[in-house]
Amino acid sequence: MKNWAAIDLLKGRVVTLVKGDPSASTEWETDALETAARWQEEGADGLHLIDLDRAIGGGSNGEVIQSVLGAADVPVEVGGGIRSVEEARRWLDLGASRVVVGTMAFKNPEKLREILREVGPGRVAVAIDFKEDRVLTSGWRQIESVDVLEAVESFERLGVETVIATAVERDGTANGPDCNTYRALRGGSGMKIIASGGIRSPEDIERLSAQGLDGVIIGRALYEGTVRLAELRVS
Repeated sequence: MKNWAAIDLLKGRVVTLVKGDPSASTEWETDALETAARWQEEGADGLHLIDLDRAIGGGSNGEVIQSVLGAADVPVEVGGGIRSVEEARRWLDLGASRVVVGTMAFKNPEKLREILREVGPGRVAVAIDFKEDRVLTSGWRQIESVDVLEAVESFERLGVETVIATAVERDGTANGPDCNTYRALRGGSGMKIIASGGIRSPEDIERLSAQGLDGVIIGRALYEGTVRLAELRVS
């Protein structure tokens, strides 16, 4: 199982959110380049780089993301407001290993299909943010009628190979991952499934690995030091 270090960007700064709420963010002192270098040095398998301003429709951190891509020595997946083939291809051409699409995948499945066809399913991940089994879109503001299991099934039929499933109610809370939902997702799908939200300890990561998940995104636990990437590499 791969360990992805989260770098969320809001107004050019590295932040972590609580339950997907930009107004409840913690801003960290290091900048994106310093943060990326640190997580790489400590042993991250990849960087999960998200432009929160683009995700909520409030600006862009494109220059910062481009600088991280130029300096990265590990795979970097980029997300936040990607809505077209052109945007996806641009980030891939700049060095991203994969792009992450969210709201657009739910609102415009045909556009998602086009992106998959043009850049290849191996270079696209679909972000499924959920709260009490219901999918959230539009910067976590809109609750969709589809539940998380149905969403995974529909994306698998479209040819998606990787989903990032985030338990929004646990995100940034250190309350532990939603193991029950991830167990159900793993049992019902052959796709690669990456878990996000609530990771607080190496034991949480071990539990998710034992469930057969393909990756985990670690955010606040890295910044607060309750998970250390170097120790995960040794274990």
